[in-house]
Amino acid sequence: MKKTLLAATVAAALVSGYSQAAVINLIDVGGVTGSKAEQGFQIAADYWAKMLTNDATINLNIKFDALPPGVIGSTGSTKSDLLVENWINGVNATKSSSTIDQTAVLPKTTKDFFGFDSIVDGLTAGVDINGFNDNTVTASLDGKIASAVLYQNTSVLKAIGYDAALAGVVDGSMTFSSTFAFDFNPLNGIKAGTFDFIGVAIHEMGHALGFVSGVDYFDLVGFPNGPYAGIYGDFNDTSIFSALDMFRYSAPGTLDLQIGGNPYFSIDGGQTALFGNTFSTGRYNGDGNQASHWKDEPFCGAGLGIMDPTFCYGQMGVISGLDLAAYDAMGWNLSVDALTYGTKSTFQIYAEAVPEPTTWALMLGALGGLVGLNRRKNRQAK
Repeated sequence: MKKTLLAATVAAALVSGYSQAAVINLIDVGGVTGSKAEQGFQIAADYWAKMLTNDATINLNIKFDALPPGVIGSTGSTKSDLLVENWINGVNATKSSSTIDQTAVLPKTTKDFFGFDSIVDGLTAGVDINGFNDNTVTASLDGKIASAVLYQNTSVLKAIGYDAALAGVVDGSMTFSSTFAFDFNPLNGIKAGTFDFIGVAIHEMGHALGFVSGVDYFDLVGFPNGPYAGIYGDFNDTSIFSALDMFRYSAPGTLDLQIGGNPYFSIDGGQTALFGNTFSTGRYNGDGNQASHWKDEPFCGAGLGIMDPTFCYGQMGVISGLDLAAYDAMGWNLSVDALTYGTKSTFQIYAEAVPEPTTWALMLGALGGLVGLNRRKNRQAK
């Protein structure tokens, strides 16, 4: 039986950082210090800090507390508007010597009416006769506000050169249920009837670090099945898409930013799907899973990577080179080559960190100053 894992007051903060690496501050806002979850959160943050080499400090609120029955947890990310041209300039200014950074094809743009670089050759959700998004209608993205302005995680903005401007911003928050069945030690496998805590934590931090898609907003507000359909106008008239969406294709040369279909992650302008991947296409109007994930592998298969939309009871998390390639493309730099990385399980990650994990500095302080809109979503066990 599968459980769907959707993306998603300041006390002690645990700091994970390496030389030539991002710094990840885990800010305990309740119940983590002294709990079984503490080490799991630390190991997950430590993994990401070792992988990401940008000069960026990422602040994540974490909580371990009782939640309603059946709810595994909730996750939220802080986002802010950024012109597409500024994202492109930031990526080019901070990129590394990796093959992905040197060869990845960024979206084609042209100057719009206001003089901003605007994406061309993109497909998006259209509207019905009343001006509401309708996911059965395909429209061109060209010239719309969404083609010129990204709605991007602040963590990614920090990675591409905005770290000083966003200093102190809390980039995301995670609450895990203290009453849910988790396995905190993968060395002897993941026990039946439990979830891999470290794997889930790496997955959720992955969303806060930028693995998100604006396509999910069309899924929520668009006909025929969106729970908020017919309430808002055309979401193409606002910022909506992420840096990851700039590599979402369904055919060569054309970004596919609509619900459904067979979109895939491509670093060569849509010519190929890296490692044969595909994306999920929407919970309500697509394949049943949020677009901010890889395509789900049925029957509890290993999946394409840690950003698969589901975990099974007793399943160990596995991070893939495909996962890491997405971060390399969107603006993060890596300490490894994603194209040759292969895979790494939480068994291996735990074994490398325990019993002598990297030193964790404990600091006290208050972090604040949220910018952008912090959108939260509950993760419901099914």
